[in-house]
Amino acid sequence: MRIILIALTINLIISFDLNAKIASVIGNPVNGDIYFNVNKDTKNYPASLTKMMTLYIIFDELKNNKISKEDKVVFSHNAASQQPSRINIPAGKSINVDEIILGLIIKSGNDAAVAIAEKISGTEKKFVKLMNVYAQRINMKNTNFANPNGLPNRSNISSAHDMFLLGSAIYNDFPEYRKYFNKTKTVINGVKYNTHNKLVSKYKYYKGLKTGYIRKSGFQIALLGIFDEEPMLGIYFGGNSAKERNDKIHFLMNKIAKERNTNKNKVNEPLKSSNSLNYKVQTSSFRNVKKSKEFVLSLIKKKYLNEIKYLTHNIEIKGKYFITITNSLSKNDAYKLCELLKDKKLDCFVKRI
Repeated sequence: MRIILIALTINLIISFDLNAKIASVIGNPVNGDIYFNVNKDTKNYPASLTKMMTLYIIFDELKNNKISKEDKVVFSHNAASQQPSRINIPAGKSINVDEIILGLIIKSGNDAAVAIAEKISGTEKKFVKLMNVYAQRINMKNTNFANPNGLPNRSNISSAHDMFLLGSAIYNDFPEYRKYFNKTKTVINGVKYNTHNKLVSKYKYYKGLKTGYIRKSGFQIALLGIFDEEPMLGIYFGGNSAKERNDKIHFLMNKIAKERNTNKNKVNEPLKSSNSLNYKVQTSSFRNVKKSKEFVLSLIKKKYLNEIKYLTHNIEIKGKYFITITNSLSKNDAYKLCELLKDKKLDCFVKRI
């Protein structure tokens, strides 16, 4: 797999205009495993992927009951006069927060982003400061936001890996709002809008998140897919066209999913110990260490003791999460264990060490 990815990386680099730098990160948004990357920390203009942070803050405000989905959002002259793409609400008129969310995701309304920024923080400038506070919390080290919508600004920069972290945070922190990203059309103020994300419309296993474009950075996408019940998040910067961007990320994510599925299907031997112990199995991820302990004690140590009694499980801290992870195993044993756990409706991820 390593040789294939190296060759693929070279082809991608030479096929793009150097003025729009290609960068890509593909991985698991739950455990943070990276399956593929190229120029992952290269700073570039994130275009409308910027709106993912605006959405993250909206979701957090909703979660903390600071706003509600029914609240009215009045469009100021500043909001209504933003450059396209817009949902074209006249200055002084309003729509609700729920419509703002759909306007950001489906239509990518630059006016909607400024309107909700002013609703939450009072001014666009104060909201931008809040965006950068959140970026620091998510550990987005190569990011500086300068506006809430991603319109061209030399100070509005990010990287593919930072956008992977942001997309992962949305996926993990706000599961109740994932359904919004999978919507392909909406009606706002009597006008019907269709999604810019053609991959979500075409393939059921893609679930959203966001597309973007400005001339200086090319066509971008943050794409969530579910392959064999496992989430995969792909970030792609620098496409010469929307079609090229879509074709590249679609090819990469499906290739990775196929290779991972092939590796799992190769596990035919019974679970046993091995002298080549280069793999571990992550069996859960919780924000609360108490829940991790309960998982180990109740599910692993007791319920499935007979099948994996020689294993020990450890609790490790990874970012904001407490993960439970096995002791070292062989590759075959690790994938076999994962299959056993999945048969019992439990999640698991094989990690190489």
